[in-house]
Amino acid sequence: MVLLNFKCVLFLVAFSHSVLSGTIRSSCGKVPDDAKEEVNEVSKQLSISHCDAANVYNYIVKGEKYFKDILSIKDDLNLSEKKCQKKCSNAAQKLDKEFKNINMDKIKEYSNILLGLDFLTNCEEICHLASVDAQVLKKEGIAEEVINTTKIISKSEFEKRDTKPCDPVSQGIINLTSTLPYSYGFYRYTQGAGSAQTAISVVNGCGPKNNAQVSQIVGNLPYAEDFRPVCNSHDICVTCHQLPRSGCDSQFKTNLKSLCSVMFQINSGDSFFVKAKKTVQKADCDFTASLFADAVSLFGENAYQDTPVNTSTSCAACGVPIVRDTLYKTPFYVLK
Repeated sequence: MVLLNFKCVLFLVAFSHSVLSGTIRSSCGKVPDDAKEEVNEVSKQLSISHCDAANVYNYIVKGEKYFKDILSIKDDLNLSEKKCQKKCSNAAQKLDKEFKNINMDKIKEYSNILLGLDFLTNCEEICHLASVDAQVLKKEGIAEEVINTTKIISKSEFEKRDTKPCDPVSQGIINLTSTLPYSYGFYRYTQGAGSAQTAISVVNGCGPKNNAQVSQIVGNLPYAEDFRPVCNSHDICVTCHQLPRSGCDSQFKTNLKSLCSVMFQINSGDSFFVKAKKTVQKADCDFTASLFADAVSLFGENAYQDTPVNTSTSCAACGVPIVRDTLYKTPFYVLK
């Protein structure tokens, strides 16, 4: 009996030490050889054992993948918050199953400290905000109204565009505001003093020019200000018709995704947890970009039809070389 009690005391001491020290589990998670330095970084940052750091590392790496895959689902104005969040929940359950016999509360706590976010909560919040944005865009039948009032443009209407003012290309002046990129590697331009009207004078950033209400809604979406140079380029494309409308929209979506990559680019000097957080943020940005592209595509038909300038490349508005050859496909800023 004395021996049994002694063993119980030893067990309780060991158990209490494990709980109080915040140990995740006694066995070490396996990590690739090239990740050992990052595991050491986690261990040092959190002041935990190498074994626990390995488990935190694996949890973050697997969590990135699971939730990045979730945020790669098709995101459009018909997004279902319930279905989206269900996918988040399923991913969280799969992630937890990969870490059996581990103190999940502790591993999540450490992960949250490093990333500043919880995978499941972040995923569900993104689903919620995206679905709310989609509902707002469809509120009071705005989407249906735009779709129903869109008309198929006739050849005669195309011909009417040629009757709009046509200043000589030589009278169109567009200047760089600096030889250095303004932001995100993109340049800023301005219409020169005394210039004839050029297409950059009619760009309005993100949101359809023909619908102030929708323009305001789109302008309030996440990343709207960051996406401005891409929206400017799309404005040029639909104004000057260098591409069919579907081509403009496709280029727009590609440019948005490329900008997300620039915004959350992983650099060689980034720590493991900075890289992990950027990966999650980029997935969020890509998700929002898809919603953005869908909204612009939905509301952009009238803008394409009702271009305010003469689209001929023989005229200053769309014929200035930088507009004709570059700005319709390359994001840029405008100083007005």
